Amino acid sequence: MKPVSHLIENRPWLAWLIFFATIIIVFLIGLLASSIVERRAEAVFVNVPKNQISQFEPRNEVWGENFPREYQSYYQTADTTFASKYGGSHRIDMLEFDPRMVVLWAGYAFSTDYIQARGHVYAVKDLREVLRTGAPTGPNDGPQSTTCWTCKSPDVPRVMNKEGVIPYYTGKWARLGPEIVNPIGCGDCHDAKTMNLHISRPALVEAFTRQGKDITKATHQEMRSLVCAQCHVEYYFDKKKVEGANYLTFPWDNGMTVENMEKYYDDLQVVDWTHALSKAPMLKAQHPDYEIALMGIHSERGVSCADCHMPYKSEGGQKFTDHHIQSPLNNVANSCQVCHREETAT
Repeated sequence: MKPVSHLIENRPWLAWLIFFATIIIVFLIGLLASSIVERRAEAVFVNVPKNQISQFEPRNEVWGENFPREYQSYYQTADTTFASKYGGSHRIDMLEFDPRMVVLWAGYAFSTDYIQARGHVYAVKDLREVLRTGAPTGPNDGPQSTTCWTCKSPDVPRVMNKEGVIPYYTGKWARLGPEIVNPIGCGDCHDAKTMNLHISRPALVEAFTRQGKDITKATHQEMRSLVCAQCHVEYYFDKKKVEGANYLTFPWDNGMTVENMEKYYDDLQVVDWTHALSKAPMLKAQHPDYEIALMGIHSERGVSCADCHMPYKSEGGQKFTDHHIQSPLNNVANSCQVCHREETAT
């Protein structure tokens, strides 16, 4: 093999080619190094909190000053344009969609009004406007209890801390109307001091404790589902646990399958209402999303709720969790196709 010097001597243009190629390579490496340094500096700047967030801070805009990308993406839950076969964020009158439900739920509050839930930003507004609350005229009036607020606002942990859990579960829904004003948000899922995911509702902790499980030992990936499981579950109000209180309880003592929960209700003779026409004791499933998810292939593979409903997103060189909590079908590229690529079989 001939030495490079000999090749250059015979082909002078080769020296210029090597020279310019070296300059281009050095230039590109410099650009890459500059970009890395710039992004690191940007990350340091982004992660410096502007304000100290107090414990039980319910205002999402206060958290948003420290986490603008997450805050701005969260408020995209106000978009109600997406609808699919499986739901979406579009406002749908379910009784108009299927009038048979009026008869099926005769004697139950859902037979008067049942609107499909919109995005989290509407949680308080939609509950205030729904006819099921009975249009109370005072703090001690109306058919619904204070417990109905539990999954609607980060004001709830604040009120629980101020009053105590049992007093919070006691009284009429209208009593806490002036207190519950901020929609579902940051404080429901994040610890104000560490920003780690945390459980802010006692019912979930109590349900796991009764099964002999310590929820504080959950992994970060498990927490990405458990914060959702505070609300997206089957539940009932235990009126026997504490006199005068509607104690929020998850029926998981026998397990989380439909059969296990039905047995739990049967053993305790729990019913939601007596049907106005048939006079039969009835149960109405609430929204057992977490329990159903546990039974599926995604849970078996270790996929969390957030992986599909809040996938990671990059913006301005920053990777963060997209807080536009929505149907994965409205964000297929970042949710489904992360795993379900065209070249894969599953």
